[in-house]
Amino acid sequence: MHYCVHILNLSVKDRFKENIDVIMRICGAIKYVRFSPSRLSKFKARVKQQNIEFKGLVCLDVETR
Repeated sequence: MHYCVHILNLSVKDRFKENIDVIMRICGAIKYVRFSPSRLSKFKARVKQQNIEFKGLVCLDVETR
């Protein structure tokens, strides 16, 4: 079983590398909005204006190792 999980992990990492530039842009956009109270309030107002249902803000990755 451990071997199968290792192969799956390698496959996911390989796909992640293909999209790293897009992922980093999304992370940058999240940081840009979240770390400024005025931008965050504007974002929340826009979400409310568009009637988008959400449970919370997008969170950034938490590294486990």
